[in-house]
Amino acid sequence: MTRREIVERAITFSKPPRLPMKFDVVGVNDCYDVWTHDPTGWTWAFKGRAADEWGCVWERTEVSNTGQVVGHPLQDWSRLGDHQWPDPDDPRRYRDFEEQLAGADDRFVMFCFGNGIFERLHMLHGMTETLMDFYEEPDRIHEVIERVLDHHLRVFRNCVRIARGRMHAAAMADDWGMQDRAFISPELFRQFFKPRYRRWFDEIKAAGMHPWMHSCGHVNELIEELIDCGLEVINLQQPNTVGIEKISRQYRGRICFESIVDTQSTLPRGSYEEIRAQAHRLLNEWGTPEGGFIASDYNDAEAIGVTTDRRRVMFGAFAEKGGYPDYQRVLEQTREALSGHSWGREASS
Repeated sequence: MTRREIVERAITFSKPPRLPMKFDVVGVNDCYDVWTHDPTGWTWAFKGRAADEWGCVWERTEVSNTGQVVGHPLQDWSRLGDHQWPDPDDPRRYRDFEEQLAGADDRFVMFCFGNGIFERLHMLHGMTETLMDFYEEPDRIHEVIERVLDHHLRVFRNCVRIARGRMHAAAMADDWGMQDRAFISPELFRQFFKPRYRRWFDEIKAAGMHPWMHSCGHVNELIEELIDCGLEVINLQQPNTVGIEKISRQYRGRICFESIVDTQSTLPRGSYEEIRAQAHRLLNEWGTPEGGFIASDYNDAEAIGVTTDRRRVMFGAFAEKGGYPDYQRVLEQTREALSGHSWGREASS
């Protein structure tokens, strides 16, 4: 059975022969990410301050992380009429997309949108201003969300044409949660976002692909809304924040989880035994005998103080419980740690 089929069976609850895994740190990844480029040349490797194609100004400090947006081009609504929106058809965006696809082998190919509609909204307008203007300027908020979604859909359609059936999922990232609640109420979510996610997910499914979404924080109430929109895989990286048993009671068997040992506490600060125990517990509580779970690593580990040995312990725990063949040999062969994130590319030893 191919790696693609194993992931597919997990998503569709069709009894995969083993647990699908995404662990570049030991050279194991059943998935393979493809993405487009920012035509202006901005990349995640930027230094200091740099503006992306949306006009959002990013800043990075000496701390190892992806940086954050500190300049919001639509913070003042007076700029909305003259704002230069990205061109989804710019050929520079797709300059090596065909080559990326060619390296997938038998993996499950995930097209990565990057920032979703909520994240891009507050990057453009500012978080405080966005949360206030759901109430004070709803028409302008609707307009910006529509512009962002239209861009993402047009980029997606172009990639579907290039891929000719070689992509299997489309993933986006919208961090919806604080520590104890979502950023907005379910009522506001239904007003501003639910119809847009439904359109987005419907288009992904119409292309024969699975909608896949990352969202951090306490997103418990919004998962129900996302399932209703058609979401099939949700990436949760903070199991302690959402509550392992709570999520199990509400959503086990209804959506596939891509998850990890808790990135805020257990993975960076727990003992090896606590890491192993939580990996096993997640498989028991969130997975089912038919599937519904994909184990993954945290590839920006340095930013949260996670050492390579902890990632290897987590891989071993998921692999042991999930029936990954010869996982001990994999650990032995990668004793000299592989570094970085290969996005499902073949890792070099």
